Amino acid sequence: MDGDAEWQRWRREIFGDPYQVWHEGPQFTALIEAARRDHRLVERMLRAGLVTGDTLAAQSFTALAGAGLAPPDGVSILRTALGRATEEFRVRVAEALYAMTRDPGWATPIAGVLMGSQSEFVRLDAAIALSGFPPSTALVRALATAVSDPEYLVRYHAANTMLHWSGERRPVDGVPALFEKITDDTEGAWRAAADELTARLCP
Repeated sequence: MDGDAEWQRWRREIFGDPYQVWHEGPQFTALIEAARRDHRLVERMLRAGLVTGDTLAAQSFTALAGAGLAPPDGVSILRTALGRATEEFRVRVAEALYAMTRDPGWATPIAGVLMGSQSEFVRLDAAIALSGFPPSTALVRALATAVSDPEYLVRYHAANTMLHWSGERRPVDGVPALFEKITDDTEGAWRAAADELTARLCP
């Protein structure tokens, strides 16, 4: 059985039906139990999953790190995967590296996806992912640019991340003055929202 087929079989065994995983989100209980039984097998399978570019394989490293069961070579494995990763897979691999190392520098690849992806769905995913990192000047600048994105959902999630960083508990639709700006049809209003959010973080 080739690596891809073996990964797909094991993926279904551990996580269940692929549609259900996509629709409801992955559950990692069985993965963690498998890692406790045979961590070498789990590492081998996750390596195979990363080779296929499967985001679930990257998310599995994050889950294992949270359970204190990360593979000993996990950082090296993920670094190799990051070198050829793009789009959502790149976001998930960088998140896993952060989970394993707590190095906030792994936000940089995610910010690159936010600024460079052609897909609005990937950009908004990157904006959401960055909320799990501590803010930095470069990240604030990237998110502020995303608050002026042509696509509303990217603006919305970028604004939410900046609000989260500022300590605001409400989402942007709970802050009427800001929400009005990001739902406006004009770039000037979006830039005004970005400036206001930046001022909250860099007074």
